[in-house]
Amino acid sequence: MKLCIKNLTFLLIFSIPIFGGCLGYGQKTITDKPIISDEKQNKTNPKQRGKTAKLSPEQFTDLEYRATLKGVEYIEISREDVVGVPYPWNPIVVPLEWWEKHVEKLDELRIARRQKTITDEEYEAKILQILREYGLVAYAQLGIELNGGSVRRTDRYLVNLAYAEDPDDFNILLMWVVAGGDSYDPTYGIERTAATRRLYEMNPDHPWVLHYLAKCLLGCNPQEALGYAQKAQELDPIYLLYGVEGLCYFQMGDFDKALEAFKRSQKAAVATSNLCIACIARAISEWKGKAISRVNSDLFDSYRKAGKPILGPDLPMPLRH
Repeated sequence: MKLCIKNLTFLLIFSIPIFGGCLGYGQKTITDKPIISDEKQNKTNPKQRGKTAKLSPEQFTDLEYRATLKGVEYIEISREDVVGVPYPWNPIVVPLEWWEKHVEKLDELRIARRQKTITDEEYEAKILQILREYGLVAYAQLGIELNGGSVRRTDRYLVNLAYAEDPDDFNILLMWVVAGGDSYDPTYGIERTAATRRLYEMNPDHPWVLHYLAKCLLGCNPQEALGYAQKAQELDPIYLLYGVEGLCYFQMGDFDKALEAFKRSQKAAVATSNLCIACIARAISEWKGKAISRVNSDLFDSYRKAGKPILGPDLPMPLRH
């Protein structure tokens, strides 16, 4: 897979000003230069660090708000009100002082380009150097979180670039499943399912991978999907909220087990304090009704034969792509 970078300037000029620059999640103690992300490794955030402030995406990018922070050494993007299936990467944490300098550096590059003291080619090369230094995938993760979970063209481009260079790295492959490929390519769904299987082979105990693989296989192989859905919610109860176990049983035509699974999911969703889960509970109520009435029509049979999900093909809350 080869990608041309001739359109990188066009993509970045519309993306960088929105959130001030590129970086990823804090993964180890910062010394002289922040090592924000490493696509070759799957490290965790440092257990001990200075005072950290959790900021909304809007606060994270607001210069005036950041100037009011006192005694804060790190800033983290808050996920308290995030809608949808959890992000499959660590929370994004960066050192505040480094972030401020980083934004200034990117502003200087933009000004230089606007004043034509550097060429478009030089600007493009410097930007790409920054992205590689701190991680193409990390940059995409930051962009996705700061844009409310939406995958923008820049995010997709950088993930595809990282994947083209190293398709066998777990974290890069995971991000390709989340945000890569070409959403207009009819073969992308097949390729993404195959990639998710590869992720499962690399790490069979990754809850997000299990949940997503269950979704991928729900229509064509609900029996196999069921095992993945059940394991995902055993490893992380949050995945019980999305009702995939019940969807698998319904796809198989086992309405009694589907109903019981939907009841468990609805109970978990109602007990969750996050108000964003309310629509999940409502959707599961509808699915329960179909299971109670044992809906089984010619249309549903045609869906089964075609390998299409009968209920909830996208779930009430989207995965982040």
